[in-house]
Amino acid sequence: MLEKFSILHISDLHRSKESPISNSALIASLISDREKYVGEEVNPICAPNLIVVSGDIVRGSSNPSPEEAIQEIQRQYHEAHGFLTSLADNFLGGDKKRIVIIPGNHDIDWKYSRDSMQRLENADVVDSSSITKLAILKDSLRQQSNTRWSWKNLSFYRINDEVIYNRRLDAFAQFYYRFYDGARVYSLEPSEQYDIFDYPDLQLSIAAFNSCYNNDHLRLAGDIHPDCISKASIEIRNLVKRGRLILATWHHNTKGAPFESNYMDSSVLKNFIDSKISIGLHGHQHRTEALHEYSDIIEQKKLIVFSAGTLCGGPDELPTGTNRQYNIIELEKRAQEGKIRITLHVREKSESSSFSNPIWIPGRIASRNLSSHSFEIVDPRKLDLTTQLLEIEMLINEKDFQTAKSKLLVMDAENGFVRSFLLECVIETEDYDLAIERFLQPRSIKESITILNALLALRRRDLINPLLENMETSMKQDSSVEYLINQVKAKLHV
Repeated sequence: MLEKFSILHISDLHRSKESPISNSALIASLISDREKYVGEEVNPICAPNLIVVSGDIVRGSSNPSPEEAIQEIQRQYHEAHGFLTSLADNFLGGDKKRIVIIPGNHDIDWKYSRDSMQRLENADVVDSSSITKLAILKDSLRQQSNTRWSWKNLSFYRINDEVIYNRRLDAFAQFYYRFYDGARVYSLEPSEQYDIFDYPDLQLSIAAFNSCYNNDHLRLAGDIHPDCISKASIEIRNLVKRGRLILATWHHNTKGAPFESNYMDSSVLKNFIDSKISIGLHGHQHRTEALHEYSDIIEQKKLIVFSAGTLCGGPDELPTGTNRQYNIIELEKRAQEGKIRITLHVREKSESSSFSNPIWIPGRIASRNLSSHSFEIVDPRKLDLTTQLLEIEMLINEKDFQTAKSKLLVMDAENGFVRSFLLECVIETEDYDLAIERFLQPRSIKESITILNALLALRRRDLINPLLENMETSMKQDSSVEYLINQVKAKLHV
């Protein structure tokens, strides 16, 4: 993990009909803002190393014509593809693998949910006394029910074609495949709608969840398929063994007002904590907020949850007292303290700038007069040595000696396998300075030969006697070592 890096967290990219913004204006505003927060402001912020897009890629369509609705949605995804590609080019050197994308409720195509449902006949809903059957009512309230109630039509509906229903994310899945150039595929099967993004150079992995499970035109609540959580937790367990800090992203907020239903039950956060996820990122509520969540009082396992405001929403989509916003999240490793410092920075459209050409300034966290806030967590990573060594062996087999060497240098130098692998990297890279630093007290014939060659290459005449004093008699008596000692003495005039 780098000592310090940052994540650009944006959400709710759906463009406002009344206050639209072009890709070029949006990208230009973000580039201009980066110049300010990286180099011009009093407390500079790291330039982003990753980008997380926590849902609502498009606005969707309410056009009654199916053909025109499909064309409109495709146009919106084409616009989003251009924006995110340009964002990768200007912020990540063109590396689209470093952008994490998930769907939001606006990415759900209501056409398919309508087509998949059938209105229940009156005889199926009420009894002989014209009273609603209790079984139907109970079924409609179940979290994973396929029965829905429509207040508009005052009728019950039932999903009778799951294949059609699951096509609600068809357009998003096509966009996903195109954006990642076929390297990633988004399944239409709800139990498979999660993805894991792994970044070894940052020692960080991101679990990306679809929180629109069972979300449709008659059910606005957010939810994550339980199989996605369980399958992801298995993969996360292996990533933790490899020394990764785990983040998760989903779309829906986990709390709402008493008469709202379009949020996700917060109980899922307990599963995330149990899966060793340390930080959660979401959108949906169109304002930045920072929360603390704990699994229990005794263990004090912590999950920090950040929400991002809407990047492109119009005035009618903004909560009272809030403007367009996005986040930058800095992570700083504090090795000596065994902690990671996490700082949330909010950027917000200035009141004086227009929606078509925004100017970003330090914003506010949940309407407070704070543009940034820091948290510290205990570094949760417990490195599994066996897993690490297997990874290093793979790097060596692939001839990536520099990466292997950088990983070995922060490991236990007294471990025999670590020492053996490091010696191999030193030999292959001819890193004579490191040989002197680590092997001046050799423990094997091979180490003795390596350090003698290093002294000869660097002409370190001053270290020959200390080396010979540290070297065991049995090593000096080896014919290869004895010959090399004489060579070094002769050439360096010892």
